[in-house]
Amino acid sequence: MNDAHFKNLDLNLLRVFDALLEEESATRAGSKLGLTQSAVSHALGRLRLTLGDDLFVRGPSGLQATPRAVEMGGPIRAALKLLEAAVTVPRFDPAVDERVFHISASAYLCSVLMPGVVRRIQTEAPGVKLRIRGVEGSLAEDLDHGRLDLVIGGFEHVAPRFAYTPLFTETAVWVIRADHPAAQHEITPQILAGIPHLLVSAGREIEETRRGSRRELGLRRITSWSDDYALPATTGLDSPVAVPDASSALVMVSQTDMAALLPRRLATLAAERGAVVLVEPSRLPEPAQFGAVIRGGEAETGPVAWLMRVVAEVAAEL
Repeated sequence: MNDAHFKNLDLNLLRVFDALLEEESATRAGSKLGLTQSAVSHALGRLRLTLGDDLFVRGPSGLQATPRAVEMGGPIRAALKLLEAAVTVPRFDPAVDERVFHISASAYLCSVLMPGVVRRIQTEAPGVKLRIRGVEGSLAEDLDHGRLDLVIGGFEHVAPRFAYTPLFTETAVWVIRADHPAAQHEITPQILAGIPHLLVSAGREIEETRRGSRRELGLRRITSWSDDYALPATTGLDSPVAVPDASSALVMVSQTDMAALLPRRLATLAAERGAVVLVEPSRLPEPAQFGAVIRGGEAETGPVAWLMRVVAEVAAEL
């Protein structure tokens, strides 16, 4: 068969050829493929015309392959299996799979949520690997192109092509170091207002570079709680120090005389270690909602859907 004939070849004819080679009967081949005997005979006629060979002749036990058909059989069967594998969604078995998942999550989420996810995966899917990156870059584009499997964060809006799962809500609490001079007595709002405050903010330059991706994906990253929880005495005043994330703020506060308003779960972890003291805000705005986004087509089944379920189940226990 020359190149011109191959370009015009109906690949369905090769499925008929493979069935005939295995069954040695037009009737049995048709039953296997869901075709009538006449449809199989018609397909065989088209193949004979294209390839210039009888391919199958009648023998004592049924259709007998010609030497040309025998020669073609192995490569064609291998090619059909490759095509089948290419278009078949692979079955995911977490117990034996070695897939690599790519997740976007902030340092805060890596502190309060992801350790539980990692423990579950190490138990249920020991061969699975996680690659966790920050919230930088074009998150929507990376989801679309498969460079990311899941993005966790705060979202104002999620584009319809993605699937969103709410995970948990979070509030904030004031934090000072455990041996802070003010911690020796009851900390009133007036005393707290007199302590230098550390601001958690990604900064204008970083925010500008992220704006396009966040607007498309609808991602609202929690970078500062001060607008909602600000003390009257500090409203409008510039903080002497700003850091890019809550985890950095926690380290800074634990080693200075500054106070910071931080996500409650993150602050509680440090308080349980005796590193900081928590001071309740005088008023509590609406909690912030955190959730996860995956590609819409993977919301029901498959590896990413399994990962989403694991993340959601861990989040429910926070």
